Amino acid sequence: MQEPKRESWGSPAFRVNSKLKELRRYLVKRSAVLVLFCLFFVVPAVVPGQAQTADHFFNSNGVKIRYLMAGKGEPVLLIHPFAASAEIWEPVTKDLAQNYQVIAMDCRGHGKSEKPHDPKQYGIEMVNDVVRLMDHLGIKKVALIGYSMGGSIAMKMLTVHPDRIRMAIIGGSLGFTKYESEHEEVPLLGPSLLKGMPLSEAMIASAPPDWPKPGAQQREMMKRMDAGQDSIALGAETVSHEGLWVADEQLRAISVPTLVIYGGNDRPAFYEEAKSRFPNLQFKKIEGAGHGPAMQSPEFLKDIREFLDQHAAVSDLLPSDSPAAHQFPIFKSAQILTQE
Repeated sequence: MQEPKRESWGSPAFRVNSKLKELRRYLVKRSAVLVLFCLFFVVPAVVPGQAQTADHFFNSNGVKIRYLMAGKGEPVLLIHPFAASAEIWEPVTKDLAQNYQVIAMDCRGHGKSEKPHDPKQYGIEMVNDVVRLMDHLGIKKVALIGYSMGGSIAMKMLTVHPDRIRMAIIGGSLGFTKYESEHEEVPLLGPSLLKGMPLSEAMIASAPPDWPKPGAQQREMMKRMDAGQDSIALGAETVSHEGLWVADEQLRAISVPTLVIYGGNDRPAFYEEAKSRFPNLQFKKIEGAGHGPAMQSPEFLKDIREFLDQHAAVSDLLPSDSPAAHQFPIFKSAQILTQE
């Protein structure tokens, strides 16, 4: 099938150059900005001694992928932000597992999943991991929820596998679609990580020059992100986003019920323009929240719950012989720290 023409947003001055080199340059820069938004304000820290559910693993075309499960009912699959893991969804899982079968995966390169160093192992392969996990569990259709990087993966899946998604909730992202020229001078995060630079140091080095410098407490919080991270794998992920590109026309063609949730302080003009440009998508704004805090706000969970309940479909319950059709305990293993 021929790839749709990649359409840009706004005035001609903001259009993405069609040359592959410039497209790659844009995607890597944009990923750096999203990473900084996410990690500067949301830091998951494992709390020693807290109970965990059993880890589950499956082979995704040669890469071992880890996932957690909780509850019973219609399947809901969660995809975490960059440099996080399944545990970051603990507050959402605790609530949804009362009525739904919740599955939270560690994306490749993250958490306890394998961490390839080859950029070719990321991009569209991260979408394929979601499909393979569903096949592994015998799930035909799923309610898909992703945040930031996870939202971009979910948005791409909406365009290439819409038949596998019953509904989607995208947080803090609209996929890789817009050339954000205001971040033209952002240093590249990917190359720093590919050299093995610790994530916290690469984040600081990649911050726009006009951003406030993190204080001692914020630096300490950011350093916690270094534990268990494979910088080279994270770098490989950040330079592979071309494979997750979503064209405007693809977004407008989405017919699956889709809700986009964003913080009122997270690029508001970006989402305000999107509302008129993509009337087929629903939008909810969390007033006063930035990129990271929006994910941890009570309103975020409320919006998720209402949208899921609104589009609940008994016909999508898992078959009794599916590995995912059985009750699993709620997993608790992360403490979420936020900085306004």
